[in-house]
Amino acid sequence: MTILVTGGLGYIGSRLIREIPDHPAYSGEEIRILDNYRQPRFHSLWDLPSYADYDMVRGDIRDEDDRAEALEGVDTVFHLAAITNAPETFDIPEKTWEVNHEAAVALFEDAQEAGVGEFVNAVTCSVYGRTEEEITEEFDCDPESPYGEAKLAAEQEMFEKYDSEMGLTGLRLGTVYGWTTGMRFDTVVDKFAWLAAMDEPLTVYEGAEEQQRPYLHVQDAVRSMLFAGEELGNGEAYNVVGQNGRLQDVVDAIEKHFPGVEIGYTEAEQLNQLSYIVSDEKIRQEGFETAYSLDQGVEELSDKFRGLA
Repeated sequence: MTILVTGGLGYIGSRLIREIPDHPAYSGEEIRILDNYRQPRFHSLWDLPSYADYDMVRGDIRDEDDRAEALEGVDTVFHLAAITNAPETFDIPEKTWEVNHEAAVALFEDAQEAGVGEFVNAVTCSVYGRTEEEITEEFDCDPESPYGEAKLAAEQEMFEKYDSEMGLTGLRLGTVYGWTTGMRFDTVVDKFAWLAAMDEPLTVYEGAEEQQRPYLHVQDAVRSMLFAGEELGNGEAYNVVGQNGRLQDVVDAIEKHFPGVEIGYTEAEQLNQLSYIVSDEKIRQEGFETAYSLDQGVEELSDKFRGLA
């Protein structure tokens, strides 16, 4: 059988395609990568395990023929392809809707028709919006970006179309950080590590230090997807969070592993950043637990930049 990873050259996908061959449930299966090279991470294909069988499909999930080619003979789909930079999506809301909602739902429907066994959909905790409460999966979602709106709409439409013939899991991932071959530096942990490695000062808005976010190490994101593909598939959403951390916790980890980094605190004309905490009790009750902390993730990043120390 074949496993399809859409967006397989991306930040999470580049690590997932390397973990699949060693996972007992998927050992020996072909791994098909569908990617449109929107961000040309050709390096994500370097040093793949030589004992695994890979197949590359250069295509776009918006294209019906590309989806058909990618889904041929597939048993499990890990759907990661998306426009993921939330601030960017304010400038391209129509394209974001096409990719993150319309094409995602079309892929799901095509997978059902193709006889796929399991469909794991990478969603995001950005579907929730801000709140003072600890968020569970039953929380009334109120996304505040085109990215979150499109991901939520796609997830909900997939759940409406779920018929138990094909397994479906929606994983609402926290803010992902940590090293992968297909790195990105537009989220706070990775961005701060990059700036610290470059001897650039970090800027923190006064009053933001205590704001909280659900953080998730990229390896735990990968582990949750493999777990969902094997153990879940019940047509439900699951939060996946390593820890609910303050921005100050991120800064503390950066200062620990990048000694001498300069931290600048400045006033913001209007502090309008999301602050929320998320419960992952539901997936823990199913048997999944995260394994990595913010401190471990920043230590890993500092080691990758050790030549600049």
